[in-house]
Amino acid sequence: MITPMKKVTVLTVASAVEETLQALRTLEILHLTPLQAAAGAKLNKARGEMNRVQKALEVVPEKAPKGVTPVKEAATAASLIDEIQNLVAESKQAEIDKEQAEEELSKLSMFKNLDPATAAALQAKGIYVKLYQLHDGKIPFELEGEGSIEEFGQDENGKYVAVVSRGEAPVAVKGNFTELTMPQKSLAEYREMEAKAKETLARVQKRLGELSGVRESIEDKLLEVGDDYRMVEAEASMVGDKNVAAVQGFCPAPRVGELEKAAREHGWGLLVDDPAEDDDIPTLLTYSKLSRPMQFLYDIIGISPGYKEVDVSAVFLCFFSIFFAMIVGDSAYGLLFLGLALFARSKMPKANPAGFHFIYLMSIATIVWGVINASFLGLSPALAGWTYYLDITNYGWLPEPLKNAMLWIRTSAPTDPAKFEAYKAFAQSITLLPESFVPKAAGASQMQHIQLFCFCIAVVHLSIAHIWNVCVRIKRKDSTFMAQVGWLIGCWVMFFLACQMVLGIDMPKFVIPMFIVEAVLLVLFTVPPKRLKQDFISIPMLVLDVVNSFTDVISYIRLFAVGMSGAAIAEAFNDMLSPLFGSAVGIAGAAFLLLFVHGLNIALAVMGVAVHAVRLNTLEFSNGLGQEWSGFAFAPFAKQKN
Repeated sequence: MITPMKKVTVLTVASAVEETLQALRTLEILHLTPLQAAAGAKLNKARGEMNRVQKALEVVPEKAPKGVTPVKEAATAASLIDEIQNLVAESKQAEIDKEQAEEELSKLSMFKNLDPATAAALQAKGIYVKLYQLHDGKIPFELEGEGSIEEFGQDENGKYVAVVSRGEAPVAVKGNFTELTMPQKSLAEYREMEAKAKETLARVQKRLGELSGVRESIEDKLLEVGDDYRMVEAEASMVGDKNVAAVQGFCPAPRVGELEKAAREHGWGLLVDDPAEDDDIPTLLTYSKLSRPMQFLYDIIGISPGYKEVDVSAVFLCFFSIFFAMIVGDSAYGLLFLGLALFARSKMPKANPAGFHFIYLMSIATIVWGVINASFLGLSPALAGWTYYLDITNYGWLPEPLKNAMLWIRTSAPTDPAKFEAYKAFAQSITLLPESFVPKAAGASQMQHIQLFCFCIAVVHLSIAHIWNVCVRIKRKDSTFMAQVGWLIGCWVMFFLACQMVLGIDMPKFVIPMFIVEAVLLVLFTVPPKRLKQDFISIPMLVLDVVNSFTDVISYIRLFAVGMSGAAIAEAFNDMLSPLFGSAVGIAGAAFLLLFVHGLNIALAVMGVAVHAVRLNTLEFSNGLGQEWSGFAFAPFAKQKN
């Protein structure tokens, strides 16, 4: 649930500002909001120090490179930061020197030991030396006066020559050429500069690698200067005069009592009020044991409901589990995820359990879906006879209705003739569906079954969103709740329309009257009467919104498509590699290839979850609910370094 917030203003004497902020930081219950823009020399200095340490941390690797022994002890954190800054400065200068030397050598290396000092001395005596790079052309390179051409070599860019001439000015030349500028230093000096720069860079990288052993000291220092900066920022954002100062923020309503107790102890003035309509209020989610895994997913996605929105964690988690299972689809993958999660948990017993609980839930859901579909690494009894025993519909203890329901949801009918006949009779008993939903032969494709299942998930998921929206608007005494009733009706209209267009299921006769009721409710109640003049344009736009509601329902068929693609890849490679199963060498080769294929399949499935399962909750469902995920997390004023 979203924890209610109170807007709190704390008044203190001006001489006790720092003491007050220290006490508030210890309490860790107030999300500060600035009463004025924070500024000042003290704040700039604190920010600069934090940035300095942050940059130092960025250049120190997390692990030492191969062949470098990390140091175990270092000087104080302050001297360590200074050393890193000096190393960075050395590295930057070495990079500049290296680039300059490489640039000059790349242009002039053909001139061997060219020295500009010698050329300058000759020029003082009336002897000019000019450097040229010659290119192929119709006009040959020639001197337009007396002088000599000295060749120094040739590469893919052309021939390199020096022209030596006497007189008051250099001799003129003609042809297709580029005149090269005389370098500032000799080429020997540039070669030495390049070597020294490379040596410096190697030394700096080695030292930074050694300092990876004391990276924790820098991280601690960053926490310390970060705390200092936030303290200075909080003080700079307060308002007051020479006598009184005020700090403001949001406090969770259940913890206001703690703040009142602290106010009595420290002699603060305290003003507690409800947040105003235009306040930017942080969101603090309180999770139940069932919905706690959502904390992990919210952190991964980086979303949070707004304070005035609703907490959909339980519904989000429930349907996300279904989507995850349908997209991954294979019970072997689910067992792998579960095993890895249990192993990681054993190695990290003190880690936040929310992430592990999330993976446990997703793994179990995948295993269950895989069992329902008898999906295990894409194998079939024809390729691996032992998989017959993994299909629980082959056991007599399973109740017949449940067995038939599991068979109905699969993409193909049973291949066993006796089993098929019993199942076919069950399929024929569902008279609401057309004849096409009854398989004609054992093993026949029945893709439309799972497609209908996807549409059923869609209408249930979206109906929950619209019903929730109706309840929220009634609670807020918002007359537009009737429009949401219209959208709820429209959701079912679009479900029946999708079933007819995609699956050939005839629409019931009551669908047209439902659509008429939907249209009336949307036109009459989408815009409140008092805003009709300003927002009249919203009514014509309803046509596009109705079309979007149809695409929302259709969108859920992606669960079938993505899930089927993974199963098809696994089955295709199993069939292709099955001829290798006849020998030990063949089995080993096939196992290696299948390991790669299934690894790739798992990666694609995880990507599919990240795109499709998240989208169906944060877009289609959230649109129906009116959820914009505009919130930001409650972050109490607290000390980061303990």
